[in-house]
Amino acid sequence: MKISDRETIKKKSADVFTKIYDRFKSLENIPLSSFDTDKTVLVIVDVINGFIREGAMADSRIEYIIQGTAKLLEKCIEAGIPAVAFADSHCENAEEFSSYPVHCISGSLESELVNELKEKTGYILAEKNSTNGFFSPVMQKFLSDNPERTDFVVCGDCTDICVMNFCLSLKAYFDQNNIRCSVTVLSDLTETYNSDQHDADIMNLAASEFMKNAGIIIAGGVEYD
Repeated sequence: MKISDRETIKKKSADVFTKIYDRFKSLENIPLSSFDTDKTVLVIVDVINGFIREGAMADSRIEYIIQGTAKLLEKCIEAGIPAVAFADSHCENAEEFSSYPVHCISGSLESELVNELKEKTGYILAEKNSTNGFFSPVMQKFLSDNPERTDFVVCGDCTDICVMNFCLSLKAYFDQNNIRCSVTVLSDLTETYNSDQHDADIMNLAASEFMKNAGIIIAGGVEYD
């Protein structure tokens, strides 16, 4: 990789992120009624205890998306839009633990959806052993069994890891098979964690821009009639 000098990078970064920030702040909401109920799927990514309420990977910063996600799930089920809810659920010797702290062991409270979602009915639970729910056996079966479902509305956490990995793989899957698809990420119901090595604001903006450049729609949120 060729990289410019430090001062040039600092100036370019400020200019680039200012433009991304301005675009992000002007995102528009999308009416739920505008989605074709025969083609649309709601995908909720890892709104689970282990990323929000307890464990090595939890950050209460993400808590605010729960109520809105629960409402969206309810409205989609009422409208006849199927929903898939991913949940990190790792075996004890998961290869992923070579990259991340041990978290969300299968059968633990960490690996469960938060109660506000768990108590709902009508969704498909898709446990996953990696950051990318696209490869979950449940998701693969859903795609195979429902070829007419080509429009995806995505929310959850974390923006720059599980959400982005899934959306990029999903879009590439349809591109590879030369099938038109639509992938929409709801920014007001999508969040990431914050730490000294992982600035949530920067990661949210960067991931949103990466996804947008790959043909994924970044929306503000959903409006209900």
